[in-house]
Amino acid sequence: MSFILPFLSVVIGAILVAAGLANSQIRLRLLLAFSGAFLLSTTVSALLPEVFIHGNENISYWILAGIVIQIVLENFSKGAEHGHIHVHNNSKLPWALLFGLSLHAFIEGFPIHHHSELMWAIVVHKLPIAMLLTAALWRTNVSKFTKVATVIAFAAMTPFGSYLNVSVSALNPYMLEITALVIGVMLHISTTILFESAENHKFNSSKITVILIGLALGAMLS
Repeated sequence: MSFILPFLSVVIGAILVAAGLANSQIRLRLLLAFSGAFLLSTTVSALLPEVFIHGNENISYWILAGIVIQIVLENFSKGAEHGHIHVHNNSKLPWALLFGLSLHAFIEGFPIHHHSELMWAIVVHKLPIAMLLTAALWRTNVSKFTKVATVIAFAAMTPFGSYLNVSVSALNPYMLEITALVIGVMLHISTTILFESAENHKFNSSKITVILIGLALGAMLS
């Protein structure tokens, strides 16, 4: 499941955009807000307690390192992980954007084989990102084959990270540190999504509702 569901989430998001069924910006923003709340709740209630219970005094630095890594990645992706994707019509393939998003997707895949609650949070998070990425790719002037291949390659990055975590035994002694690193990445993304959900520093009732639902579901699944 940890290999299939994150892949399917991207594919479904791409199909919705390609079929013209995901044109509502309001619904997309609500989905982003929900995914950010779900991701934050899961990270805080499920992952943080584990790394602090079983980790040593240095585990906090790995969380900070994850935050720094995500900040660096956003120099490439320009904030696409939390809903900001800007590609001009008839442009070339956005390599920097794809690099940042793909490396982020690869990193977040590492701990999900051991944390089913995180897997569901990532599945929900990847759906709006896949929709935004597909919409951006469809505005480029590359061939349709290249567009589809790019979406599939992106969809495979999270399962690939999960696969390496399971198959490479040399990583086993560092599972807590890797999880802490991913926590930092997730904390940065989820909190940024929630902060940016506020228009003019105000939340409307719809966003407050979906955020509360996301926080509650994340806590219940943890």
